[in-house]
Amino acid sequence: MGYSSTWRVFRVGTDTWADSTELRGVSSVSIERTCDEDAPILERGSMSVDMDPSEQFEEGYYRVVMTATQNGISERVEVATMLCSSTSFETNRNVAAHDIECRSVLYPASVTLADVGGYAPKGVDAVQYVASMLGDCINAPIETEGSFTLDDHYVFDEGSYVLQAVWKLLDAGSYVIQITGGGIVRIVPKPTEPSLMLDHANARLLHNGVSGTLDYSEIHNRYYASDNGVVAVAVNDDPTSITSTVRRGWTSDEYDSSPTRVNGETLQAYAERKLEEQSLVTDDRTYVREFSPDVLPYSVVRGSMELADLSGEMRVVSQSLECDRGIKVTENARREVHTWRRA
Repeated sequence: MGYSSTWRVFRVGTDTWADSTELRGVSSVSIERTCDEDAPILERGSMSVDMDPSEQFEEGYYRVVMTATQNGISERVEVATMLCSSTSFETNRNVAAHDIECRSVLYPASVTLADVGGYAPKGVDAVQYVASMLGDCINAPIETEGSFTLDDHYVFDEGSYVLQAVWKLLDAGSYVIQITGGGIVRIVPKPTEPSLMLDHANARLLHNGVSGTLDYSEIHNRYYASDNGVVAVAVNDDPTSITSTVRRGWTSDEYDSSPTRVNGETLQAYAERKLEEQSLVTDDRTYVREFSPDVLPYSVVRGSMELADLSGEMRVVSQSLECDRGIKVTENARREVHTWRRA
């Protein structure tokens, strides 16, 4: 590891989003992150806090901060900022041990219903529209990068929550949400440049052991897009593609009755884009490494350690953070190998 660390947890002021009072008595912290869901809140966790039996845990936003010291130089690292609530406690010897449930700063958007009959209008800057929707129901600061426009009105499904609607809009433009350790919500294009290099120079970051899975079973090779009676079909019939209709000898279809076209694309171009997006082999690797604050769900990690079976660019799908003397991260990263691309 090569460094020493100390931990502190601070309550966060919603008006300034800065640290306020320190939370005393924290005995353990665990953090789980994943984007492998339909409408992920991206982050959740738990804490154990020892308090006086006369005290009550105050629900609110709390920030986990590590001070790392190496070669006499100290650095503050913001690890996670979450919405925390006490779920249970046990009193023993005049100490009340509270179990604290921690939820992502996106959580309020996951339990707030989208407006009935609400929609994102044609031609709107979808990134700013999403930022506005989230801003109406979450406390965290929001940052955006870039933009894309909708070619058609997008009507929210009846009974959908704001976070569900937001993720569907962002998916149309290949955009994602990431949450920094300081709890800032960032709406950005899906990353393509690596945030971490897992090469021989950084071999010290890795712990022993890498496991993997390779799954072709859910890859579609034909995509139907239907819009107002017009149907466009994209087909992977490339004999060199391992998931094509030719190589497989059978079809795996996806039918889309509510296409969300962007940036002026035709219905056929939309179908081809969606089939290309779905023509990804999920080549997963799971490993344990030291913490890097810039690596989040959706980040890209580039591996060049063939002997450890880590090669090529992989997208981070989930992380489990163990907070002890340092931060040990169990990470699942997915190499995105296209089995078919548009001409």
